[in-house]
Amino acid sequence: MQILTLIFHLGILFSAFAFLWFWIQLALVIILPDQVKIPIRYFLQLLQSLFLGVLVLKFVFNEHGSLTISSQLVLSLLTYFLYLLRNIKTAQQTVHIQIYSLYQKLKMKNDWEWAVALISIAVTTVWVFYPIALDSVFTNWFYNQTHELINVPIIGWLFKVAGFFFLIATLVRFLSALSWMLRGRTTAPEIDDENKFDDFEELK
Repeated sequence: MQILTLIFHLGILFSAFAFLWFWIQLALVIILPDQVKIPIRYFLQLLQSLFLGVLVLKFVFNEHGSLTISSQLVLSLLTYFLYLLRNIKTAQQTVHIQIYSLYQKLKMKNDWEWAVALISIAVTTVWVFYPIALDSVFTNWFYNQTHELINVPIIGWLFKVAGFFFLIATLVRFLSALSWMLRGRTTAPEIDDENKFDDFEELK
């Protein structure tokens, strides 16, 4: 039951932070010139993931009083990592895409999502042992603003609904990952030579 409660509260935290970050990113994208909008989107996505990692650690610290290695900390980091992987498409989903340029873009997006997830979980793990980021001005501001949003009557209730669905989705991800590890990696279905694609080199 404690596991379900922890994932539920993390889902509320993720939803509230995503709502707050959406408006910050929207404001930045509006005021920035067009030529830097695409690069800044990638940078903001990475920055969002890093800030969220710090908020997860701050949440665990405030709940348990320390960041010592524990089941709660490991579960929180694993939930955070799975959350970062939510937008990655599987081979079964990508194999139906027959347009080469779209296939290239989708592969590039998947690679970027993996890069963001791995960088974020690596940096967040470092912060477990050197938690200097937990007391920064930006971290405290995001943490306080996120919890103020959660405490707003109607909006906070919506975040709790989102947290419930996040709990269900996370359990499905856990079960899928466990099933994948038990049966081993399945091979993607074969496709005709004329429909096969080479690895991309750059996004056109």
